[in-house]
Amino acid sequence: MLLFKFILAVLSIVVTGYAVLKLFTGPKKELPLGEILCLSFGMGVGFVGLEAFLLALFKQPLGLSYFLSFQFVFIIFAALKAKKGFFCCCAAPWYKQRISYSPLAVLLLAIISWEIVYVFLKASSLPFSALNWDAWASWGFKAKIFFQERAFPVQFCVGFPGFAHPDYPVLMPFAETYVYFFLGRIHEPLIKLFCSFFYAATVILFYYQLKRRFKVEFALGGCLVLATIPSLVNMASTAYMDVPLVFYITAGVLYIWRYLKEKDNFYLRLGTFFIGLGMWVKNEGFSFWAALVLSCLFICLLFKPGINKKKFLSVIVFVPALIYLPWVLFKAYFKLGVTYFQSPYWNLLDLVKQRLPMAVEIWIRYGLDIGRWNIFWIGFIIALVWFLVRPREKLAWFLLLIVIFQLAFYFIIYIIWPISLADLELQIFNSVDRLPLQLVTLVLFFICLQIGEKWKVSL
Repeated sequence: MLLFKFILAVLSIVVTGYAVLKLFTGPKKELPLGEILCLSFGMGVGFVGLEAFLLALFKQPLGLSYFLSFQFVFIIFAALKAKKGFFCCCAAPWYKQRISYSPLAVLLLAIISWEIVYVFLKASSLPFSALNWDAWASWGFKAKIFFQERAFPVQFCVGFPGFAHPDYPVLMPFAETYVYFFLGRIHEPLIKLFCSFFYAATVILFYYQLKRRFKVEFALGGCLVLATIPSLVNMASTAYMDVPLVFYITAGVLYIWRYLKEKDNFYLRLGTFFIGLGMWVKNEGFSFWAALVLSCLFICLLFKPGINKKKFLSVIVFVPALIYLPWVLFKAYFKLGVTYFQSPYWNLLDLVKQRLPMAVEIWIRYGLDIGRWNIFWIGFIIALVWFLVRPREKLAWFLLLIVIFQLAFYFIIYIIWPISLADLELQIFNSVDRLPLQLVTLVLFFICLQIGEKWKVSL
């Protein structure tokens, strides 16, 4: 019975997300079914999380009746706007699509499917452990409080010393609370299973982005590399928010990339919306948005993308910012600032000399650890050198610049963080598995663009 309630919760999220998607696509937009399901899941999680946050903020008691009432009204509105096109979304009905796979493609698909099943089984069967205590304290604990209190106890969350990181965005804790209301109780294994869906959605969405430009075998090969990265597989079953962040950043950046290539405004709207939701998942989402803005600015200055540059940059800046604005105002009102920028800047050069070599050395050491990353980062270095010598796709600079700016953000934080050198070394060790993970899909797509010339298909 509990599993049935969980399935209903996920279905309600997907249906709501589908309604949001239809408002973006219009009645005539056609996408593959698997892509629609992944986008609907991501949209739906964003909707229910923000819905719960706003209801709680305006002192409305949280409960299924409120949630489902708002979702029902929204779905009806979307259906009326789309009219007959509300139920027409695929390029062809799934039961009429004839897809033939080579033996190699079948083998790759089987391995990827097993990896996804393995993550699901691991997530639903293992309890929280000391190794993923941070996931419990920073995210899961908040969801439990919201569920037990049927509200957002702001003063408690802000003032209680044991409440970890009150400045962290609350989209995912509220989404977990939504699932708890369907279940009628707290159930950590199912919540971990729920979070692991983002792993599957990331792999599937990455496949559709590759398949748009490359043959099926190459697209599945790229997904296999992604799905078998040990750090990603381990993180996907722990309810850490890095994997949901990877999903939203992947969707956001790759759909904006798709807009630059195909000049379809739908992909720009979709990409910026997902970037905005990513900013609600973790604080690093904000830096990804800043990196995206800088990358887009450089692309507009250095290349001729054949688009309205002012409109493009305006959408990139303002759409995610407007989505994120409620959380900015909330943090400003309750003075939930971060401590990163409290270092004495007069000795900044000394900080760079002391901290940057240590941080770079640790990152290189962990990046070359085959047990954590296979040969992923070695492959990136090879592809990067090849790209600098002979670029296969000039617009790959869009992805590369985002990676560079995001890495710069990580290391700037290491340099100016007002903690001792010993404490900083510990923090770097604690983050060196998670932070590079946030870049893997963008890096892998960059690699595929550079090495996939022989497997390209005509659009």
